[in-house]
Amino acid sequence: MFKTMKVLSISVCAALMLQACHDDDDYVATIDAPKQVLDINPSIYARLRASSPAANNLFALAGTVAGTGAAVGDEPCQVKLHRMSYDTVGGAGEATTSTGVVMVPHGANAACNGPRPVVLYAHGTTADRDYDLSKIIADDTNSANNEGAVLLAMYASQGYIVVAPNYAGYTDDSALSYHPYLDKVQQSTEMYDALMHFRTHADNIGASASSKLFVSGLSEGGNVALATHEALEARGVSVTASMPISGPYAMLDFLDTMVVGGYLNAGATLFSPMYLTAAQKREGIYAAPSEVYSATYAENAENSLPRPGGFVAAVTNGILPERALFNIASIPTPVSPAPAFNAVNTAGYGNPYLLSDAFRNAYIADFAANGSTPQNSVRKALKNDDLRTSWRPTSPVFMCGSASDLTVYYSNSIKMAAHLDSALVTNLELGDATTGTPAAIQAQWNGALQAGTISPTDIHGQTGPFCSAIALGLFGSM
Repeated sequence: MFKTMKVLSISVCAALMLQACHDDDDYVATIDAPKQVLDINPSIYARLRASSPAANNLFALAGTVAGTGAAVGDEPCQVKLHRMSYDTVGGAGEATTSTGVVMVPHGANAACNGPRPVVLYAHGTTADRDYDLSKIIADDTNSANNEGAVLLAMYASQGYIVVAPNYAGYTDDSALSYHPYLDKVQQSTEMYDALMHFRTHADNIGASASSKLFVSGLSEGGNVALATHEALEARGVSVTASMPISGPYAMLDFLDTMVVGGYLNAGATLFSPMYLTAAQKREGIYAAPSEVYSATYAENAENSLPRPGGFVAAVTNGILPERALFNIASIPTPVSPAPAFNAVNTAGYGNPYLLSDAFRNAYIADFAANGSTPQNSVRKALKNDDLRTSWRPTSPVFMCGSASDLTVYYSNSIKMAAHLDSALVTNLELGDATTGTPAAIQAQWNGALQAGTISPTDIHGQTGPFCSAIALGLFGSM
């Protein structure tokens, strides 16, 4: 189920004639308000669900969890998609702009009209600068299609207003030349800015929001969702509940595990330059890129991502290595009782490699000398972005993920939950009903793993739809 999450495999608007997606006699363009780009009606749902088994399964799961029906045609709400552009800040506090989507449900069903709850959603890591949640369905080459389909199926079609930024540094309409990746201050500020932009223009787009506000996100977005929950409460904005999914919350410990312990994760050569550039823009972690990157990649790695074509384009053009983060000659041998390296860990070592031996040696030396009070510039940046702060939530936090995740290790969720140490925090593990995961979701998840329809390297991304299905049930009960 959802093996590759390619749930939008055709351009539905092209198949139905483009004007059918844009016609709306009630829409009136308003300066600065989000602009309607699509109205998803029953015929579009039918075409979408017929486009792939994964798409149909996604909507069926949403309807089953919500109790609205799993069959084609059971979707309670039509949905108007709006593209928003708004002012925000970059990692150094510089003024910039960003874009995103607002999904507004409508229709005769009681779940689709009147004041509707809002889901403020943060998307997962992407290296593609053209990622645009407002272009789902209309553009079948859009890298946001899959996560956008989850938002549509799990939330908007079920009666939730969705507000979801593309993030600063994405799409040609953002003025920022980089993305402030995992910068908790910038990204939580941007989430707030997107929410305020929606609230300012809600009446102009016919959106009536209730007092219920939910925050969620996957991977990078899981980190952003939890940071946003904290930031909103600090600003006096009431949060009904949050569902951070598979996020890197314990940033310092997570990177220590990889750099010092050598347990490299899937995607390390994508994540590393994005984070290092964000930290450099914010706090100047090096005087020259050659301080962190190997000679092979030092010239171009800093400005490598995001880019049109994403990580594949960077690898194809020789700007980044596909897997090798560290020198093959530096691969350590774990000392028992530490677990042996798996295939993903060992794939992170090679030649040529992305990060220099000098960088890694300095990082390891700082870990040995300073532990959790780092002096090394990169470890200090990670400490700044670590979400284990003095904050304690005043509304429920439902963290969700998989203990088998090879991309963002589940230890992040364990350590974050232990740090928060609150009765308001629930740590849901998808394969374990004793953690609070609904038995039906656990059975589907475990069944997909056992059948091989979710491969080990797919697990991280696949937590998104399954955890969102849990969120749909939880949010609906609040």
